[in-house]
Amino acid sequence: LAQASTQRSTAKQRPGAHRPSARGGMACENSERSVTLGSHRDEHNASDLSNDPESAVESAAETPKERPRSPWYCSLPWLVRGDLDGFTAVFSNNLATMLAGAQMLQSILPDELVYGKIVPGVGVSLAFGCAWYTVMALVKAHRTGRTDLCALPFGLNTPGVFAFNTGIIMAVYYAEGGAQNPDAPHVAWQVGVVANFVQGAIEMLLAPVGPYISSAVPMVALLGSLASVGLAWLFANTVEAEAAWPAVTFAPFFLIAAALLGGVKVPGLPSTLLPVVLGAALAWTTGRATASDLREAAELVGWHPGVPDFGPFQHFDKVVDYLGITIPVALTVAIGTIQVRQMAENVGDNYNLRWSMFGDGFGTVIASLFGSPWGMTVFIGHSAFKAMGAKIGYNILCAAGFLIVCSSGLAAMILAIFPSEVLNPIILFVGLCVCIDALEITPSRHWAGLLVALVPGFCNWACEAAASLAAHICEQGFTNGGSAVTGADVKCAVDPHSEAAWALGPELLGLKAMGEGYLLVSIFWGTLLVYAVDRHFRVAMVWSLIAAFCSSFGLIHAPKVFLPWKGPGSDTALHWEFAGGYAVCAILFAFLWMGQMWGLFEAGQDATQASKMMDQSSSEESEDQGRSHMSGNVS
Repeated sequence: LAQASTQRSTAKQRPGAHRPSARGGMACENSERSVTLGSHRDEHNASDLSNDPESAVESAAETPKERPRSPWYCSLPWLVRGDLDGFTAVFSNNLATMLAGAQMLQSILPDELVYGKIVPGVGVSLAFGCAWYTVMALVKAHRTGRTDLCALPFGLNTPGVFAFNTGIIMAVYYAEGGAQNPDAPHVAWQVGVVANFVQGAIEMLLAPVGPYISSAVPMVALLGSLASVGLAWLFANTVEAEAAWPAVTFAPFFLIAAALLGGVKVPGLPSTLLPVVLGAALAWTTGRATASDLREAAELVGWHPGVPDFGPFQHFDKVVDYLGITIPVALTVAIGTIQVRQMAENVGDNYNLRWSMFGDGFGTVIASLFGSPWGMTVFIGHSAFKAMGAKIGYNILCAAGFLIVCSSGLAAMILAIFPSEVLNPIILFVGLCVCIDALEITPSRHWAGLLVALVPGFCNWACEAAASLAAHICEQGFTNGGSAVTGADVKCAVDPHSEAAWALGPELLGLKAMGEGYLLVSIFWGTLLVYAVDRHFRVAMVWSLIAAFCSSFGLIHAPKVFLPWKGPGSDTALHWEFAGGYAVCAILFAFLWMGQMWGLFEAGQDATQASKMMDQSSSEESEDQGRSHMSGNVS
């Protein structure tokens, strides 16, 4: 009650509780007046589906007794000075992710798919998402009379882009025969698109139960799975490419780190602009970027609007094999939306959680229907954009900017002027900061769970890197009696991307299996270790049984899903060994639980609640150090 009283008294003093004004930006004139506090509160509570008591108190508190009534679409200024700063940050972040993902796929997919299907699909879905969250902000401003609201930022799910590229699209490409099969690129793209549709549908289905997900899974496990993508694929894999261009890439990366972590900025310039310009200048000076690349990219310039394409859905059955990637990505996106919404609430913008999650899922479904295999999501940075003074204009500018860039072929031109190696330092920093965020909100007693959750991602990255190297060696041909044997008909005795290749070294089978479905494996291992540390053995037993069940039909530790009684059709599969291992863990935790009931072991405290208590304390300390501002600049 004391907290609620404080919130009410604070809300009365907020600028957002006063009448809206059109000054300072483009807005509509106010028309008719006012409703009473009671009737307005009933209307607002009926529309708020979050069922969060503290949020309800705050929302009711910030409702004015009398406020001007204007059309809902004029309840906020459409463009203010702060929107330009927010637009620069959001646009550059999404552009870097899209171009890096596009160049990764160009090694296996033709340009007509990358720039004729995937990129235009990104433009359509990003425009939809920006419009969705803009409308949410306008409607909330109309209902509450506040003019200090900042719309949630929206864009590509960076970890998900790389997870889908490597775990689904590339995996299908090599499974279909790779360069030896001319249909392999199209099949790989189509399966990725359908998997993205399934991901979006899962996110939409999770929207009604969103508030309960974080209570069932320790936050360290969910963040650890994201951090595994950030450290292995966003950072380590990108460093592998960046190290080939050290004179071009090293300086921009450290400049970004100095700007976003050390506060070294040029007044009036976005933090990421100067490093990108520096990298481009170095690339053109050293000959890494050439005029011929620019001429080739110019050939792709043209009108390529995103259009619905239902052709990929003929491969719906093949998506089942990759649910081990699709489900964890969808789950982590849902949790990420919960976190971003909570961050927005911390600075006074209490948006409806379920509609936010639904918007993410719907945006991803639209992306798939227009040919994109990459999921969409809100992302961190709302507090920084609000501090810049942004409202809704930065989302509107991003929607328009991406529609133009993605539909005109200019994305290829931008990539020729700013090679992906120039933009990759931004990806490096994003991957690093995903891990920093996970570490900062993880209590020290759960650090072991976070570190363990990082391992499956590195196993997957190591296996893919090794298989790619072996494939390149095979493509060079072989020697027979000192004579080179090359040609299209020359093949490796064992496909480097097959399970048979890993069976040649039995000690490597475990490495391969730990990397299969690595996002879900990270969640399981992180969760089990957290509950074991907190002596919550009964819950750990249940999670062990769930892991054993998932192992039995290949959702984890196997390259594809199968019926348990039929198996994967491979003599080298370890699914029963993993199922047995988790079952033994379940028996162990059952005995420890019984020991607790008999008084042999000290009772443990709920791991999730312990994490929340320590996370709250950590958040309060980090707020004093300006952590929220740094996280926003990272985005």
